[in-house]
Amino acid sequence: MTMPPNNDEIFNLRTLAIERDLARTNLKRETAAAKERFKPSNLVEEAKTKASKSVRQAGGKAIDEIKANPVLSATVAATAMLIAMRKPIARLIANRNPSEPDAIEE
Repeated sequence: MTMPPNNDEIFNLRTLAIERDLARTNLKRETAAAKERFKPSNLVEEAKTKASKSVRQAGGKAIDEIKANPVLSATVAATAMLIAMRKPIARLIANRNPSEPDAIEE
């Protein structure tokens, strides 16, 4: 084995060895962190957290829009309710019995 002829090369070799050890340590730490993050239970928990955050944000935006446009919001809600209830309302109308005329009080 031949020795490097000057101190600069020794210093460079030592610096490379230190950098290699540091890179190896960083890689081990990052690999352990990735393994922990990608555990199925942790992925599920992260997905739940993100989903609940999105729902809260969307709910907040919806409430702000409703407060800004109450008449439009009521109209949309009433229309949606009528569309959802159209079949039960149609059954009630179709199945009603003809009634006697109302007595008029005099």
